[in-house]
Amino acid sequence: MGSGLVARNGGRLGVAVLAAILLLGLGLRVGEAWNGRAPVYDAAAYAAIAENLADGDGFTVGAGATQPSSNYSPGLPLFVAGIYEVTGPEHERTARVVLALIGTLAVLLTYLIGRRLSRVMHFPPHRVGNASLDVVAGLVGAGAVAVYPALLEYQGMLMSEPLAATLLAGAVLAILWAGDGGSLLRWLWPGALLGALALVRPEYLGIAVLLALVIFGCGALRGSFFAPEVHKEPRVGWQGWLARAAALLVGVAVVVAPWTVRNAVALDRFVPISTGGGQVLFAGTYLPSDGDPEKVGAEVVAENPQLFSSGDAERLRLEQILAVLAAAEHPELEIDKALSRMGREQLWDDVSEEPAEYAGFLAQKLWRVWGHGPRDVMHEPGWALFHWALVAFGLIGLAVLAWRRRWEALVIATVLLSITAVSLLLVASPRRALVLLPLTASLAGVGAVWMRDSLSRP
Repeated sequence: MGSGLVARNGGRLGVAVLAAILLLGLGLRVGEAWNGRAPVYDAAAYAAIAENLADGDGFTVGAGATQPSSNYSPGLPLFVAGIYEVTGPEHERTARVVLALIGTLAVLLTYLIGRRLSRVMHFPPHRVGNASLDVVAGLVGAGAVAVYPALLEYQGMLMSEPLAATLLAGAVLAILWAGDGGSLLRWLWPGALLGALALVRPEYLGIAVLLALVIFGCGALRGSFFAPEVHKEPRVGWQGWLARAAALLVGVAVVVAPWTVRNAVALDRFVPISTGGGQVLFAGTYLPSDGDPEKVGAEVVAENPQLFSSGDAERLRLEQILAVLAAAEHPELEIDKALSRMGREQLWDDVSEEPAEYAGFLAQKLWRVWGHGPRDVMHEPGWALFHWALVAFGLIGLAVLAWRRRWEALVIATVLLSITAVSLLLVASPRRALVLLPLTASLAGVGAVWMRDSLSRP
């Protein structure tokens, strides 16, 4: 390792601490992946689809599925099936270990994002030991991601959140890197990562469009967002920044389009990635649930007793209950289209007829997403406090970053607000905030270092 690289990462001490954090994150993840955990329903479905793909049976959950296979996002099962093709007979442990290695990249990406954000904040050259403050900020964020329990537990099953968190962090870092200047081709990389993210979490496809608008807008107003020492590219006009935003979208399309074409053939209709949007829209706008998607099924059964028999609320899964309701309300439509129409109508009724109740409903959903992490372990007092500290310092970091008028703040805020808005509109789950954990932890490192620097100055 070159002396310059060592110096930029806090000297030997900084590099040693980073290596220790990475090894810790790797060990915890591989341990979870090796031992495995009892899979939640989605994890079992992903495993079944991957196995059927490897066996040549196509993209299907198989017999006994409670919803169409097209409702599941394709990214994770396609990737796992690819692992099976390389490693031989289906062995889920091997797939989990590979995903654990990819999940460990999120720790390194968190460090790199946190270090960069702190560096462009222009902190005075204070040091903590032999590490500069930008390195300390990166290490704080990386350490948090390395040990966050819910993220670790999902490495013990085939769940999409750890993979999505790595892809999103990589995409954000690639955008910041491309914004430093250089070839137009640089913008294809974050686009490709955002496309891969959309295949893993289809509801985040729109984030790429919003980020393209941000890139174009920030480029057109370059003097307000880019500092000369960060952005060394010769000044280009708005046409150049439009080309950069378009390149990002091209990167997305290159990754997503093949699956869209496959859907057009297999489903005989235009489906960019997956179906099931109507189901989550209806469940996410159902006021009687108080923002808890686990209550939707029972409430629907209770409000429509003519459609269900005794015990259906306990026996049927939510997608089965909603399918019965959709078939009764709109028998002429496919289930997903019927639920989409019902969800839009329900949303309009919520906003127009009960605005105060709907506002409270959104507040409950916001707390459900950000108030605690997923999995029971995150309800333990120590880990709950750890989560709240991350969110609080993350908000401080984002506020300070925005105050310094960095375009990085706008890029990250776009991602955070977009995914939060998706959670408020659709089903609210703490798993959505888990995808944002590397960004939240990076900002938390920035916020913690800023507070330390502010308090230490005379």
